[in-house]
Amino acid sequence: MNLVKKIYKFLSPHYQTLFLEYPVKFEARFGHGKPPHEILYNLIDRYKNDYSALLKEFLNYKDIFSSIKVCDEETNNINPCWNNGFLPGLDIVALYSLINKFKPKHYVEIGSGYSTKVAYKAIKDNSLSTKITSLDPYPRAEIDQISDEIIRKPLEKSDFEFIFDLKPNDILFIDNSHRILPNSDATVFFTEIFPKIPKGVIVHIHDIYLPYDYPQFMCNRFYSEQYMLAAYLLANIDKYKPILPNYFISKDSELKEILKPIWENLECKNIETHGGSFWLLIN
Repeated sequence: MNLVKKIYKFLSPHYQTLFLEYPVKFEARFGHGKPPHEILYNLIDRYKNDYSALLKEFLNYKDIFSSIKVCDEETNNINPCWNNGFLPGLDIVALYSLINKFKPKHYVEIGSGYSTKVAYKAIKDNSLSTKITSLDPYPRAEIDQISDEIIRKPLEKSDFEFIFDLKPNDILFIDNSHRILPNSDATVFFTEIFPKIPKGVIVHIHDIYLPYDYPQFMCNRFYSEQYMLAAYLLANIDKYKPILPNYFISKDSELKEILKPIWENLECKNIETHGGSFWLLIN
């Protein structure tokens, strides 16, 4: 970053500067060339057979996934597309497949975008009666076209009581600012919403690397919400049961191999096949 940009970011009201009393080196403690967090790894690995069974179900939609275009070729702005820069391949496959599996009556997004397009496609392709609620202060304009209910406020300024009315198999999809700070959306979610989500609800949180740490570029952005999730899992993984930790799957050779037929079908599209979604079932 050149000097002018640094000065602009320091002075602009659009950015905030964090001052620390002593320097902290932001770097990964687990994974990315180091071993994973041992306790978290063992807890998440406990359900490996369940992940395997789910991934095998995803193969049923292989032909549907092959019909999705890469973003450079997609001209319809409400269609999902590969290589979009926000939702990688495994996360697209998982979201589409899990909506079709659980058939939620209500799909709630806190943070909308390409995920909304995937959800909309899954609902339309499979003739589901799912209602889409989009809570996002500044989504892409086309998201309003495919959402049934629209809340254009930050989570921390919203009335989110409706979340506690979700029923078993409903989906709560979280993709927010990723930073645990005073009054941030991530802090509100983990302290005021997550502990009260009804049993049977499926929860998704994006950009989660557990049982590994954030990669360096996310450390540089001060991402921190996965440490809150890690605390929940360490304290009570039976209540917050992982059903699909996509980055863990991306790093596991056996699990990764299961989806090979999907990627081979898409080989000519040269798509990214990893994932950063973390799916849980509330027990």
